[in-house]
Amino acid sequence: MTRLSLHHPIDAESLQRDTSRIFEICDGCRRCFNLCPSFTTLLERIDVKEGDVRALSPADHHRVVDECYYCKLCYNHCPYTPPHQYQLDFPRLMIRWKTHLAEKRGVSWRDRFLIKTDLMGVAGSFTAPLTNWLLANRWFRKGMEWVAGVHHERHVLHFSTETFPRWFARREPDAAPVASRRKVAFFSSCLVNYQATDIGKAAVQVLERNGVHIVVPEQRCCGMPSFDLGAIDQIKEVARANIASLHPWVVKGYDVVVPTASCSLMLKREYPEITDDEPTKAVAARTFDLCEYLMKMKRDGLLNMNFPHNPGRVVYHIPCHLRDQNIGFKSKELLECTGAKVEVIERCSGHDGAWSAKTEFFPLSMTIAAKAVRAIKQAPADVIASDCPLAGLQLDQAGASAHAGGRATRHPIQIVRDAYGLPS
Repeated sequence: MTRLSLHHPIDAESLQRDTSRIFEICDGCRRCFNLCPSFTTLLERIDVKEGDVRALSPADHHRVVDECYYCKLCYNHCPYTPPHQYQLDFPRLMIRWKTHLAEKRGVSWRDRFLIKTDLMGVAGSFTAPLTNWLLANRWFRKGMEWVAGVHHERHVLHFSTETFPRWFARREPDAAPVASRRKVAFFSSCLVNYQATDIGKAAVQVLERNGVHIVVPEQRCCGMPSFDLGAIDQIKEVARANIASLHPWVVKGYDVVVPTASCSLMLKREYPEITDDEPTKAVAARTFDLCEYLMKMKRDGLLNMNFPHNPGRVVYHIPCHLRDQNIGFKSKELLECTGAKVEVIERCSGHDGAWSAKTEFFPLSMTIAAKAVRAIKQAPADVIASDCPLAGLQLDQAGASAHAGGRATRHPIQIVRDAYGLPS
């Protein structure tokens, strides 16, 4: 049994055969029941059809696909993933379906626009005061919902007037790298570049406190939003561009460090599945999540352990795309180095970028978030942390921030910076 491939055109007959095979296995297993909306819908519809997977209607199939927001939790839950003989990869099946449906149904201008994160970032930052005011105006948001189908209650990250690349370029340059120093090519992500810029600043401060030389190569959106549309060709295009930019630095001995879980997942796992060449493999092998990299430095005896400020009690939400990387709880371990008492919450926030912004999915996303918030509120906390700025935004909107005195959810690296006593 070969693994589902994204390298070849979608054949409808083959797709249907693979779907029936996988749905039969899922029906017999049911380990992922209630894991996400797609599985709830799938298993409920199979039960209505009295267990006959082939009796599912096209509308049933389409709903299962549309409710998938590529959190990838099912892949780690599944006992039948490669190298098992069943070769079951449910997220990959959903992407093939999204690609197929995009060809069959077409893609709306709203969906095409929502994945253009670089374009929105540049425009939003250039017009930040006006854009942020408009996005906070209820009448503008109501009109935006009517015209574009973006839910008026969806909280959004504000755009920064100074982008992270601009801040990095104007700051006093770090000393030139020497052979004995760690060297990092920082893949900041579009969220950090244009909105959550302080995460990038904190990462640079902490890395430099630990003697790391940093460069910020030219980069584009990692392509993760394109999975919502099954836009594989677009992902291949951005993958080639990012690898072309990062690979020369890897050849020079730099590690690629990423502060956002979805982007590190793309570079580590998804790019090699989509563009299977040696430069891509080389970049993937040298890519690290930010806290993973700092804990690697600790194992090598290179992490500065002088933390004058204890963050106190931290409730740490681990994003789904970090869980999928199977690297353990590196952010938790790093926070504990500062003296913090950390409790981990393993619940999906339900945000997933553009998916939860859409009018038809926003209420469902908030229902998913409520489970995470309930878990957070059961733990005492001085601060709430998540490696994903969008997950943090979702938790704040769903009420988790009220649990920590109304303070916004923070990235672990911001907490570590404060523990070092570095200025924000």
